[in-house]
This record gives sequence, C-alpha cells and structure tokens, in this order.
Amino acid sequence: MATLLLLAALAVGNTITYDGSVPPNEARPPWSCRETEGCSFAVEDGVLHVQDKGTSQGQLQFISFGWGATADRPHAVEARVKVASCSGSAGVTLLAADGVREIGLTLYPDRIEIHRLDVRVEVDLKTDFRVVRLEMAGDDALVKVDGKVVLDLTGKSTWDAHQGRNLVGFGSLSSAATGEAWWDYVTWTAEQPEVAVWPHAEHHIVYKQEDVYACFPSLYQYEDGTLVTGFGTRVKRSHIDNTGGSARMVSRDGGITWEKAGEDVPTYDPQTVRADGNLAIANAIGWRYVDESEAERLKAEGYTVRPVRPGTVAYLSGARSTVRSIDGETVRPWEEIDVSPARSMMSFNSSSVLKVGGGVRLVAIYGVGPDNRRSAFVLRTEDDGDHWKCLPMAIGDDQMSYNETALGINADGRVIALVRTAESTDKDRAGYLFQATSDDQGKTWSEPANTGVWGYPAHLLRLPDDRLVATYGVRRAPMGIRACLSRDGGNTWDVEHEIILRADGFGSGSDLGYPITRRLDDGTLATIYYFNGIDNVTHVCLTRWKPPEE
Repeated sequence: MATLLLLAALAVGNTITYDGSVPPNEARPPWSCRETEGCSFAVEDGVLHVQDKGTSQGQLQFISFGWGATADRPHAVEARVKVASCSGSAGVTLLAADGVREIGLTLYPDRIEIHRLDVRVEVDLKTDFRVVRLEMAGDDALVKVDGKVVLDLTGKSTWDAHQGRNLVGFGSLSSAATGEAWWDYVTWTAEQPEVAVWPHAEHHIVYKQEDVYACFPSLYQYEDGTLVTGFGTRVKRSHIDNTGGSARMVSRDGGITWEKAGEDVPTYDPQTVRADGNLAIANAIGWRYVDESEAERLKAEGYTVRPVRPGTVAYLSGARSTVRSIDGETVRPWEEIDVSPARSMMSFNSSSVLKVGGGVRLVAIYGVGPDNRRSAFVLRTEDDGDHWKCLPMAIGDDQMSYNETALGINADGRVIALVRTAESTDKDRAGYLFQATSDDQGKTWSEPANTGVWGYPAHLLRLPDDRLVATYGVRRAPMGIRACLSRDGGNTWDVEHEIILRADGFGSGSDLGYPITRRLDDGTLATIYYFNGIDNVTHVCLTRWKPPEE
C-alpha cells in the first residue's frame, strides 16, 4: 500500500546536525561515506575518529551530505574538531560547495589553510576541540574559530565548485595526504529561495526502502487504466553497478496505491506495438559487463570503459533491434544497428520512444560521435521496426554536449526533441533543455536551440487541447520536479509560469528526476520519478496533478 505525502509549506532554510556519537552512515538522516583501504572512521568516547593513513590513488575518507545550498544566499558549515595530524592539503578537511563556488579548509594541528589559495592562519587545533565555522554567500566567505573571525574572504570566494557539486563534507579528501582528527559534531545551515508549489498536487510513494537505491522508473499505461512501473533496486548508489536487481509495481487506481506486479501484469511498452500486434524494440545496448582483464583492450579500441566492482568493468558499444511478441517470445532475434562512426551509445527511458505513424518509429539515443563530440542520435524505421537506421540529431562541439532526449509530436506533425545539456562546459547554457525539431518524421533535424527551461532530463506529453507538457527534474536548489507548458506546438515555452510540483529534494544533485507523465481518463496527470529527500533514502514517487485550464 502506498503512502500519501502531505507536504507542509516549504521552509526557506534547513539545518542538519551530525552528532559524532554515531557512525555517519547510521545517522538520521544518514551521511554518505564508505571506508576505503588505509582509511577508517569509528566512534570512540562519543566522538567520530577519522583516520587516513593511505597515500595511494583513492585512499581517502570523505564524509558528505548534499545540502542543496543556493549560491547567492547565506549558507554555513560548522564543526567541533580536534586535529592530531595532517600531512598536506585536504589531509583533514572541512568543505562546502554550493553548486557554483567551493571552499575547502585544510585543518592542521597548528593552522588552517584554504585549498588552492595562499591563505593561512595559525590556530591551535591539537590541544583541545575547537569550533571551526565556514560561512558563504556568493563570492564572500568568513572563517571563524570559536565565534571569532580568523579569515575574511570577502570577494575572494571565486573557486568553481568541482563538477558543479553541491554538498558539505569533512574527513579527508586527498589520496596523497594523510590525516587524523576527532569530530564531535558537524552542522550545516542552508537558506533556500521561497517558491510556490503547485496547489492540490498529490504525492504518493510507490516504493521506498532504506538501504535500497530505487531509481529510473518506467511508467506504462494500458487501455483499462492500469499503470505499471519497473525500476532499479540497487544496493549501491550507482548508475552503473546494477547489483540488487529491479522491481515491478502496479496501480489500478490512477497511481494512488501500488502493489507488487504479478505474472498476469503486462510488461510491454504500448508505444512499441506494431500493426501485426508484435513489439518493435530498438535501443542502445548500454553497459556490458566483462572481466576487468578486458579493460585495456576495450579502451584501445575506443570504447568507454568504467569500473563497476572488484573484478568487473563495464563498457558501452552500439545499438540493436528485435521484434518480440507481447508475451515476450522472440519473433526476430537481436540484430546490430550500424551506428558508425559514432560509438559508446546509451539509451534513455520510454521518453525517447515515439510512434510517428505510417510505419515510422523513432528512438532517441546518445553517445560519442566523430572527434569525441558527445551527441544525440535517433534510431529510425519506416517499416514498423523491421529495419532501422541511426541518424544524427544534435551534434555536440567543444562546449556543448547533448545526450538524453525526450521525443514528442505536435498537432502539426512536427517532431519535437528536448535534449539534455547538463554535461556541457559552457556554463551559461549547461543544464538547459535544448530543442531540435524535424518536419520530415525524424530524417533531418533543426539546429538545437535553448528553450530557456532549466532542468533535465525531460518527458514530453501532448494534451487533448494540443498543449505540450514537459516534465523534468531540477538538480539545483530548491531541487525537485517541475513542468512547463507550450501553447504553440513547441515554438515557445512558458518559463515565466513554470509549474513547481516539488521543491523538497536533497542530495548530491544526481539522485532525483527522470519523470514520465501519463494522462488519466479524468484529465489528471500522473508523473512518476525517483526522488531523494532530506532523509537521503532514494525512492520512487508519483505526483497526481492537473495543468492550468485555458
């Protein structure tokens, strides 16, 4: 049975305190940490003892919490700490990153230094516990010890947040350096902008379990109104390591309550049903798992290779297609789709699948194209899935990367593609949804253009009145799930009246979103997604809501 979430008025500030009397991963809410070789953390005499004795690659002991800070609003982290030793930069650290700026303090027994800045102040951190506080807002920062300002960094906090991270952390953040410290407590406060959440939106938990990373839900809607979802139930917070498997749930009341799906519940995507009743399936192959001894050969051949777990690596290759019956029997075996000269292809969820009509089907994928440009492509068939071609859609450059793409079609038959750009190096454009369009059923595409909608990745839905609804995750404060409407077939998007479905997300910035929206018979929209709240338990939710009336 699902649980109805009743969200109170959104607070404009949050404060979380970690008490060192319990291991950080057992705190409520839990902090992210993992013990590595040569490093350790343990509660001793009511405080957390952190040691980093290793100097090899990856030997560090960093403990963090995604706090969802807003760069231009006040935020602070404070710790009561005593330092036994620190051999170099970040050997013992207290760090704050707000998605734009980042400051890391290196704590030595006799001084505090600022990472990457020639700034230091003498402080005795060895004799007894001291309260060290870092306050930030925009390009300004202060460092205090026992309430007294010891470093004034007004106008000097200009170091970019590493890969846009938004978190607080402590412990050790250097493989090369060693360090040892005792942490009595760590507390943080982050002020967030006040936003108006869409009224009457109902939020329902589909699946939530501690120690399970529930992620990437699908959502299929059948003629009788049944909703079915499948999602990952991983034991690690990883987008590559799929250890833990998956689960399927079914709802027969429009997403209000959910139960485990039995064998009688369908598993196919209705969008893939062919004229002959079979299923046309095409996708990127995605991660393939092999013994780690294969890594160097695969890298030499140009494949993208990533470590998964001890003894196992994963690599990305091409694309493939098959035809199956609705009950899962193979009608035509898997066949490779030629994607050359591109390589290292990845698939998205069902947001990327579009039945255009007349035997034309499209599936958006993404990968590495010529000159290592990260680009979006489309798999296209004109014969209902018998034969497929891979065509370019949005080609990246030195600054722009295109990947996960949602497909839709407007009332005029124009195909609309909303493309994720979050990994782009152009900071003024990264994170916005870019739009490409096709007037020839996906053969050729317009140059991608910025929609002005910030968030990713997206799902596209056309309403009976021909308005387009884009739903997407927002991974900057206040994090959550949002929607935006187009009333002119995708020519413009009403960003000024963005619909905020949820704004209570937390985490490192990579653990929520991937929404899919279906329209129910009564006009209610059901949006499923995965979510990470302040309790740091990643779970699957569904929001029932209605768009504004015209």
